[in-house]
This record gives sequence, C-alpha cells and structure tokens, in this order.
Amino acid sequence: MEEMELFAVSPPGFEEVTLKELEQLNIKGTILPGGVKFYGDKKALYAVNLHLRSASRILLRLGRFRAKHFGELVRKAAKCPWENFITPGIPVKVRATSRKSKLIHTKAIEERVLKAIRERVGFFPETAEFEDEGTSIIVRFERDVCTISINSSGAMLHKRGYRKNYTEAPIRENLAAALILLSQWDGENPFIDPFCGSGTFPIEAALIAVGIPPGINREFAFMSWKDFDPRLWESLLEEAKEKISQPKVPIYGFDIDEIAVKTSTENAKNAKVDRFITFKRESLPRLELESAHIVTNPPYGVRLKQRELQRLYQQFGSWVKDSFKRFSVTFITPKRSLAEATGLAPEKLNSFSNSGIRTHIWHAER
Repeated sequence: MEEMELFAVSPPGFEEVTLKELEQLNIKGTILPGGVKFYGDKKALYAVNLHLRSASRILLRLGRFRAKHFGELVRKAAKCPWENFITPGIPVKVRATSRKSKLIHTKAIEERVLKAIRERVGFFPETAEFEDEGTSIIVRFERDVCTISINSSGAMLHKRGYRKNYTEAPIRENLAAALILLSQWDGENPFIDPFCGSGTFPIEAALIAVGIPPGINREFAFMSWKDFDPRLWESLLEEAKEKISQPKVPIYGFDIDEIAVKTSTENAKNAKVDRFITFKRESLPRLELESAHIVTNPPYGVRLKQRELQRLYQQFGSWVKDSFKRFSVTFITPKRSLAEATGLAPEKLNSFSNSGIRTHIWHAER
C-alpha cells in the first residue's frame, strides 16, 4: 500500500506523549509544533485513529506548494487527488489560515480551494458549517507555502462516545489519557482519582489497563472516503479485541458530590469498563493500600475562595502522605501556591491550556 504523509495533532505540550504512542505501534515520527509527523499506509492511518489516546485528530497531507496569487492556488490545488476523498452528498468544510504570505484573505483562500475541488471532481460539493461535519479540509499558508490536509478522523478524537453526561469543567478525554501516560502508570499499582468529577481519569485508566482502543466504538471520516477498505478496518478491530485483558489492580474514583459519582458511573457503563472501577461518594478516603498511583484534577476554579483552596490542597497532600507508604501523584493546577500547599514538594512537568486556563502539571512520588 502507498505511503502517505500523516500528522497526528496533539494538545500543545503533549507531542512527546503522542510520539511514544506511535512508537508503540512501530511507527517512527518527528515532533513538530502542534503534533507529530509520520509516514504510513492505509493500515497505519486506520490504526492510529483507532489506538492513539493523546492525539486530537489525524491529518493526511494532500499537497504542499508555493502560491502567490489565487490563480496559482486554484491550479496547483486542483492537482490534489480530491476524487479519493470527496463523495457526492457528503458536505465539505474548508478552513484556511495565513501567516506572512501574499494571500492573506482566508475566506477567499477557502473559496478558491472549493473551486479547485470542483474542477477536479466535476461537481460542486455541498459546504458544511462545522469541521466535525462531513469532510474537513485544512489549508495553511506560511511564507507563501500552502499546505493542504484532510482530516481523516472527523470529530475530534477526544470524543470517544462514552461521555454522555458532564460535571462542571470536565477535562477532555485525550488530555486525561495523555496525563496518565505522562505519569508513567504501569498498571502495577492501584489507580486513584480522589476528585473524579465525570470519571474521565478512572475511565481512561481502565481503557489503558485492559487494552481497549479509544476509537473502538466510534466512526471516522475516512470511512466515507472512496477508497475505504472495510475488511481492513474490521481486521484491525478484531485484532484489537483479541488483546483486551483484565486489569491487574483496582481502579478508584472518589468525589464528594453525589451527582459526580452518578455521572461517573453512567459514563463508565457507556465505556463498558464499569466493572473495573469502584466509584464512591467520599472525600479523601482511607484505603487499605500500601501503594497508589494518583492522577487527578483538584478544584481550582472560582467556586472556592483562595483560603478554602489552600486548605483543600493541604488536606490532599496530608492524605497522600498519611495513606500510602509508596505513591506517585500527578495533578494539575494553574497556581504554584496551591501545588506547594500540598507539602509534597512537587516538580512541574509541563504546562497546557485547560478550558482556556494556563495549567501546570505537577508530580511527586515516594
């Protein structure tokens, strides 16, 4: 099968995590701003959409060329093999960005790419309002170089399909998975989230522990492409299902809010991992465990005053130190003062944007 240039879009700051995931699939990649570039055939394209936990979407590069006027853009864009990806009846969304280029009017760029598609396929495709609808095409101009990509994933990859219900300020599924992978949980120590909210961390931990691919219960944009191979896709699904196993250790999710615990339980059922997770309405519970691997997103919003937050983080840190002889703790908070309030002397691993808030990842272990 023909090799293609592919790009796994990662949440900023998590490119290294995505690279390691690709390596586990025996795919070599190169980190670039915003993700990881790699090459692969149709099987690789399907596999990365199915298996990658940290990525946001998988782009297929259709063309890269220099263009300084609109006629040149249409002529060169029409050389892309659009007939393999544009299907009558499925709407198309083109999104363009431009930086330091002669062609700066993004709306005009989008219109010209649609014109190029029409010239190539012989019909004018219906346009979609949102990127998650139909076929999504990304056009990026940088110093007069145009890069055209098509989104093979469709809806963002964090949309696993299991989270029907939400609590306030939930973390995205791929971010939760990336944090768990970054924390280097090996599945040998009990996993705990003492502030579980919608249950995303315990659910993603359970999916990792048993080997359920994050994309096993959803559809992808490549399924509507002319060259989609359903037999190849089914073989990848069967291969993945054969590798699903049982977790070696218990997985816990705790929250003081009754609605959060109910929501977590329902979401876990949707993900078909509810039998692997214990959810309880409890605050920082005492457990008969010598060791624990903790990944969590403690409160840090406006609902609690600063003094209350400081007290909560102090209690969290004391609970960790008093409850377990050995522990690994990874948590996120935007404020260094809150991280230091735990008394765990955590180190900052990374930073990222969570719901528009610059958030830091902290880690401590004993």
